Amino acid sequence: MFGYLLLRCGSRAVAEDLTSQTFLAASERFAAGRGHEITGGWLQRVASRRLIDHWRSTGAQNRRFERLRAIATEPPRPPPEPDDDVMAALQTLPDRQRAVLVLRYLDDFSLKEVSEALGISYKATESLLGRARNSFRAAYDEAIS
Repeated sequence: MFGYLLLRCGSRAVAEDLTSQTFLAASERFAAGRGHEITGGWLQRVASRRLIDHWRSTGAQNRRFERLRAIATEPPRPPPEPDDDVMAALQTLPDRQRAVLVLRYLDDFSLKEVSEALGISYKATESLLGRARNSFRAAYDEAIS
């Protein structure tokens, strides 16, 4: 199994790890009373699946690193400057509604990050954001009229 995996992945450490995972699966199967199912073909299929899982995980990890590297190397964008009418409308809102709008749209937080920052559930954040948008829309319409 080790040679089979080493030939396919090219890394001794990865091949050793995947080989041990393969034989761990075999020992679990044997302990469960299903040792008669363990054949060379079965071991090869398990090893292949472990290798595919490794490639998927490595690929996803590499894509995350590439996204982070791209974010880290791009020049920072200056935050948008809200106009006076926007600021006036924001000032009329209750604190939590103003906070959810500022975090989400001016600070560009994800909804999950906003919910964590405010210490409320994701669903409560969605609801608060909806109410805040409605309140802001009404306050902004009033500010520009």
